[in-house]
Amino acid sequence: MFTDNILPLYGYTEGELVPINDGFHNTVYSYGNLIFRVSPSSVRQQKNIMNELAFINGLWKYGVPVSLPVKSVHENLIESLGDHHFVVAFEKAKGTSIDVTNRDVWNLELFYHWGNVMGKMHSAGKRIKVDRPIWTVHQPDLLNLFPKIPSETIADKYKQLLNQLVQFPKTPDVFGLIHNDFHQGNVFVNKGRLTLFDFDDCAYHWFAYDLATTFYHAYWQTSSFTPENNQFSKDFWEHFLTGYQQENTLSKELIQQIPIFLKIREIFLHTLFLEKWDMENLHDWQKYTLTNLKNNIESGKPYSDVNFTEIIDNLGLDKIK
Repeated sequence: MFTDNILPLYGYTEGELVPINDGFHNTVYSYGNLIFRVSPSSVRQQKNIMNELAFINGLWKYGVPVSLPVKSVHENLIESLGDHHFVVAFEKAKGTSIDVTNRDVWNLELFYHWGNVMGKMHSAGKRIKVDRPIWTVHQPDLLNLFPKIPSETIADKYKQLLNQLVQFPKTPDVFGLIHNDFHQGNVFVNKGRLTLFDFDDCAYHWFAYDLATTFYHAYWQTSSFTPENNQFSKDFWEHFLTGYQQENTLSKELIQQIPIFLKIREIFLHTLFLEKWDMENLHDWQKYTLTNLKNNIESGKPYSDVNFTEIIDNLGLDKIK
């Protein structure tokens, strides 16, 4: 296997890679204190990976806790595995994945720190210049969903959402370099402190997409595993936005965009699952998920009971010109 060639590139003469994630775009392995990400060259260009790594190193420079890339024995940040794959090594993030059922981890302090780290990342991104995909009025489908959406009804809903975004000015308070897949699966927690990783989708996009993605997955898991926690949404946004506001500007426009991006995330996930899941051998929970997503998208049902107008009022953002 080509994976046998990875460890020698990083100075190891023996050992065996441990598969930890066979993702939608990458395969990830672990060995010692390193994480190895293998990407097909058919979906990842070397220059795009290099700019992703430049973003990560820039974030570290400005104090954002990220998992740093590690050079090979050849002093390269990216190594080729034959003609068809690239490999990048990263420092293994300290701590563990976030457990929403553990109140010692999943609590108000975490939500505050989570928002604080995201605000710091968005603020730092304003000072980092890299060549990454960019959302524009003329190319608003940054997620490249239109070719993959099988339903004309859902495609029309997506178009309506993108048309809403066109109305917002792309100011530095609402638009810039973002993670673009910022959910708890791409964060490790260690004694209440977070480390971010998996930046391969980073792009120039609306800040609100990071906030919406974070809440979407946090709310999904919380409502699934601890449905009795009916205060979650209120607690999350109160503490998350307080933390965010310490590092980056909060504006009325940013908050107004969150429900738009919650629906866009819903369409993204529905499309992704249709593309990647085995439609002939779906588990019951997969069938339920696809049906639920489809119904919610087509009906326009709000993702949660959060009143974002109330959040704007509580933060006093209506009074800011």
